[in-house]
Amino acid sequence: MPMQNRVQELRELLPQDQKGISAYVEHALQSIDQLVEKHRCENAALAIYGERINGNEERVYFDTVSQIKAELLQTLEKTVQDSLHSGDKHWSKFYKDGIKG
Repeated sequence: MPMQNRVQELRELLPQDQKGISAYVEHALQSIDQLVEKHRCENAALAIYGERINGNEERVYFDTVSQIKAELLQTLEKTVQDSLHSGDKHWSKFYKDGIKG
């Protein structure tokens, strides 16, 4: 899972007292994966009982899930960048109320 690996890499860049931020993102990604698995099981059950699954709706669902996961990872990356550049007066923070160094 490359996304999980990226979260681990970002965790290593954070100071010890701020590693919980990456744990939160990791837990959120796992929750999303569990939700997707539940969705697959429900669709499989519906298909067994003869329901037609709309492929376009499924594509939109999975595209949206992928976008949400990518956005969570991107937010973590920006937060880590803010943390790494803490104290740099030339750095323009992504999140003004973010990590304090």
